[in-house]
Amino acid sequence: MPERIAHGRKPDAPPSQEDAFVAGALRLWRWLQENLRSAILITGALAMLVGGILYYRGYQATVRARAAAELSQIRALADGTEPAALTSQLEGFIERFGGTVSEAEARLVLARLYIDGGRSPDAIRVLEGVTLPVDVPLGFGARTLLTIAYEQNAEPERALALFQDIGSSARYPFQRRQASAGAARILTDLGRIEEAVAIFARIAEEADDPSEAGLYRIRLGELRGRLTESSGS
Repeated sequence: MPERIAHGRKPDAPPSQEDAFVAGALRLWRWLQENLRSAILITGALAMLVGGILYYRGYQATVRARAAAELSQIRALADGTEPAALTSQLEGFIERFGGTVSEAEARLVLARLYIDGGRSPDAIRVLEGVTLPVDVPLGFGARTLLTIAYEQNAEPERALALFQDIGSSARYPFQRRQASAGAARILTDLGRIEEAVAIFARIAEEADDPSEAGLYRIRLGELRGRLTESSGS
């Protein structure tokens, strides 16, 4: 008589998902039994890491809020504060809140004070500490002030290079045109009038606003007149 087939899965049948899960669970249990101390240490380390990250984020948010509030207070009292005292407050603020957006804002305010006071080297030092890109408002403002400080410090070549960089990297077309016009002005002062003419001709064509384009064309006509006079003399 043929042998009865035993109930259940045949010995050579592939394991089911349930069997695989059970086998995996047993392996994990054996590993935990053999490595209980390591598992506890790993779990504790992970918990400390997650807690540290959450604490750091909360701390940074608190610092940013404090920086914004203190800078607002400094600005509110600026009109009634002597320039020397205001300068000292802003320098201290920059030291305490380095790396925040408010620190970059404080650098622009402080640099303006230094420029107005004829202290261009100090303005350059402060503004060169702003690392934000030129395509964000604070980065654009810092670089624009820096061109003024370079010119005040009798460094036209550095101002020219920075104007050229802004003219190619600024976010908005009108910002790029303004920077290019600044570069053309410096080129004119350096006697490189033909280069300035080429710049004014280009930005006059690019300008959408008729009044803006008109100003560039007026300057372009003046420079072309100078070229004609120099070539005729």
